[in-house]
Amino acid sequence: MSDDGPVALAAGAPWLAAARRGLTQALGTGRLPHALMLQGLPGLGKTALAEWLARLALCDRPQAAPCGSCVSCRLHAAGTHPDLARVGLVEERKQVAVDDVRELTARLSLKSLRGGRKVGIVDPADAMNASGANALLKTLEEPPPDTLLILTVARPDRLPATVASRCQRLAIAVPAQGVALAWLAAQAGAGGAGVDWRGPLALAAGAPLAALRLAERGGATLDRDMAEVPALLAQGNADLVALAERFQQHLPAERLRWIENWVTDRIRKGLTMPVAGHSPSNPGLPAAARTRHIQLLFGALDELRAAQAALGGSANVAMLWERLLTLLAQELAGLRAGRAAR
Repeated sequence: MSDDGPVALAAGAPWLAAARRGLTQALGTGRLPHALMLQGLPGLGKTALAEWLARLALCDRPQAAPCGSCVSCRLHAAGTHPDLARVGLVEERKQVAVDDVRELTARLSLKSLRGGRKVGIVDPADAMNASGANALLKTLEEPPPDTLLILTVARPDRLPATVASRCQRLAIAVPAQGVALAWLAAQAGAGGAGVDWRGPLALAAGAPLAALRLAERGGATLDRDMAEVPALLAQGNADLVALAERFQQHLPAERLRWIENWVTDRIRKGLTMPVAGHSPSNPGLPAAARTRHIQLLFGALDELRAAQAALGGSANVAMLWERLLTLLAQELAGLRAGRAAR
């Protein structure tokens, strides 16, 4: 499989431009670390940047790296570079296999087959278990000469401190919304033309690649679909069982994130909501009702976290959906009744 796709993505993503400049400068001045941890949310291009950095470090033409045309760059593009080793998740596994990590460290301990640098990529490193992390630790503590180890991490708290502390961190920040929207709109070949990317981008926590993948999975209209749910629940006659089943069958994680964003926004508005009675035109709730409203919304957040944690597990997520939707329906009905009784 060619690596030109990820490298081209990393080279063209505007939010990665500062990282590319910094890494190029570090290589040119001999300050490239022996171990680098690329840290950021899923969907920001950490994997692509790791591949771009591997090509940069291995390129035969330092003044033009990564040139894309030298022998090293062509080997990297073909996925056959003898001095590049990668480990990651395979098939349906949720953890990086410890044997794969051991094989990577063994390859990095050998002499370069092309007489230059050796590069290892662990992607995602936060999917290693304790045994995998320990297998990597010796290479981090005593790095072989001319070796670069690249780790990608979305959850740095899942890495042992002994591993994280031996890596130089490079944080990949969420781009400004305008930058992300402009990039997404340009992805016409992936269905970008005519899509309102604000919804998918919000569900992806601002990560453009995650928003793009969401649209490719049929989530481009998810924001519009979910926007109808609060009004439906407020009517008090929604079929919650049918809703729960539908939500569980299609993009359940993204739907949970949409509701989490909605509940969080309601809490924010509730905390700033005026208490009724300050003026004839005051739209607020009585103090006791407002307190109850906010408490129930925090309860909904607890249910959301339980449902999110259960995704992919053995729990009956449809039942968690029913409980969550029931709680929201009761709260919306109570809020409407409270306002009507003012």
